[in-house]
Amino acid sequence: MEIRPRTEFLKMSDKWTIVAQHVSKKFGLTLKQSMKYGLRDSAMRLVGRTAQNEVLRPGEFWAVRDVSFELNRGESLGIMGINGSGKTTLLRILNGTYAPDTGQVSLRGQIGALIAAGAGFSPTLTGRENVYINASILGMSRSMIKNKLEEILAFSELGEFIDMPIKHYSSGMVVRLAFAITAISEPDVLLVDEVLAVGDLNFQKKCLDYLLRLKRKGTSIVLVSHSIAAVWMVCDKAILMHHGAMDVNGTVEDVTQGYENRTLITGGEISAQVSEKTTTEAQGAKEVEVDGLQSTYGYSRIGTKDVVGYNLQIRGSDDDRPRLDFGIREPLVMEIDIDVINQIDMPLFRYVLDAMEYKNIVVIDSWEQNYRPSSLKPGKYRLRVSVLNQNLLPGPYVINFAVCQKGVGVHLFLWLKAKSFVIRHQSQRGSSENGTAFMSLESAFELEGIDQQKRTGSAADCVAR
Repeated sequence: MEIRPRTEFLKMSDKWTIVAQHVSKKFGLTLKQSMKYGLRDSAMRLVGRTAQNEVLRPGEFWAVRDVSFELNRGESLGIMGINGSGKTTLLRILNGTYAPDTGQVSLRGQIGALIAAGAGFSPTLTGRENVYINASILGMSRSMIKNKLEEILAFSELGEFIDMPIKHYSSGMVVRLAFAITAISEPDVLLVDEVLAVGDLNFQKKCLDYLLRLKRKGTSIVLVSHSIAAVWMVCDKAILMHHGAMDVNGTVEDVTQGYENRTLITGGEISAQVSEKTTTEAQGAKEVEVDGLQSTYGYSRIGTKDVVGYNLQIRGSDDDRPRLDFGIREPLVMEIDIDVINQIDMPLFRYVLDAMEYKNIVVIDSWEQNYRPSSLKPGKYRLRVSVLNQNLLPGPYVINFAVCQKGVGVHLFLWLKAKSFVIRHQSQRGSSENGTAFMSLESAFELEGIDQQKRTGSAADCVAR
């Protein structure tokens, strides 16, 4: 295997904090095999011979295979993948817990790691005593620890339990204390595994906000997570692991889309089918699947067949090309083509926006926005909604679209996960305090006919005469 010299990376940037070059790691399937091969390799090194690290022996497998990346000061990398894909093994190689069988890892600066909840804690000592021990391991002097102690205690939110032995802590309390110690020490490189998933949602958000603060101060962050929202919020780039290798190495958008696809392949399709069936049954027996129409996320478009929607596009303005990424406070224009099969009295159009981990964060309702046609005649239409005060925070969002009849509880048309889009990272952030989005967006609705004779799009054109 060819190993590129580190100087090749240094030509790319002189601000590097992590450089991984063709890193691979293999394990034996059983303890007996691991011990046998480990003893054999150690004996070969003692007599000056090179172990066969690049070749799999009987009973071995690659946990990590040929992974390369560079991370500069103040950058963050997300590592995603289904369980068993090699994410944690790679993080442990970066931390020095495992030595790579092939390749090289170079790090510089102080390293902080949150890989296993409670690692390094003494269960018989109190939380306060463990603060001093673990902070010392991270390189902090006693005076520095004393100066940071109140900040650590406040961040952990443990209160009077800080003087209780760790062995009586819940897993969430342990993670709170571990994160507080590691993050507030402000390392040059911070390695974070799925330990944050143990905490409650408020603490998870608090941790993610603090990671962003560290990043702005120059800390390089490697975040292993199944949370698409967390990766979008924190990371500048990402890699998708599969069977130990990098399946995707690129933008956060590419990796999260690949992760969604990989999840669907390995079982998400079942969940989607169950969710779709439940939704259909909940709406009533009249709703049926519209033949031949499938969304890009695996959800069928359902309804009574009185209306069919398709070709949903998002633009930055009326004359902009369709795209899927936008900046903070940039206008959004959502367009969808609609075929009205049977006349609809008092039609109601509704867009519902979901964040990746929060549902129904924004509802754009035509009646609430004072667009209230009395009826729609059969024909082809294009519904255009202009979002005038877009205040969504950075991250990925999903659009759901529905057509109903006002006052009737059956969907004439429902398209779940019709389209996804992204609000890009910028130095400016939205003013929402809950980390999702505002619940109400000022919008303008227009509906124009696209039948044989194009109509002006006023509400009067949609009224049956």
